[in-house]
Amino acid sequence: QEFAVNMKENARELRNTIASLGGLDEEELLNKKIAYSSNENIATATYIGPSETADDIPLYEIEVKSLASPQINMGKFLPGEASVTLTPSTYSFGVGIDDLNYEFQFNIKSTDTNRDVQERLSRLINNANIGMSAQVITDENGNSSLRMESDATGLKEDKPYLFKISDNQTSKTAGAVQYFGLDYIASPSSNASFVINGEELSTASNQFTLEHNYELQLTGV
Repeated sequence: QEFAVNMKENARELRNTIASLGGLDEEELLNKKIAYSSNENIATATYIGPSETADDIPLYEIEVKSLASPQINMGKFLPGEASVTLTPSTYSFGVGIDDLNYEFQFNIKSTDTNRDVQERLSRLINNANIGMSAQVITDENGNSSLRMESDATGLKEDKPYLFKISDNQTSKTAGAVQYFGLDYIASPSSNASFVINGEELSTASNQFTLEHNYELQLTGV
């Protein structure tokens, strides 16, 4: 009885696995095509084309020279527990990203430390969900900095950056951008550079489609 129950459960699990891979239609399942990579540390491949294709499936040789990367801004490292030396007031700064401009306003009190304000700015940026993230990092000496990173990678042809931070034209008190070093681009974004069958190519993302039949994800160089 135990053997029969186990066999039934295994059969059900196998059926569910087959269904998840390509359906239960025998003819469709046997004709299903997949793509594979000989080195997934460099790139992974998924077949996304139609099932009706020619029998001569092509072979692609890929050399990845560099991966697409996000933009990273790194603020000044300031003594985390020291008081902010900015005058208590309502401050603001603008972020330009994806051809849109956002203004962030925040208060600085006389009792605030540098880390207090950095964490406040980190929450403001993360909660805004505008295509970038921020976190406060600390060095071995207890100094803290605000690290900001774009969600997107690559570069647009008409812009040398993915996001820009400034308080030159702000509605409230200026000075926080310079004090915390928010506008310093520590690592600019870059496009992926690779060669497919001898042809040099470049994309803004590490994930792209090839010949409308394959989805490639670059994972290493």
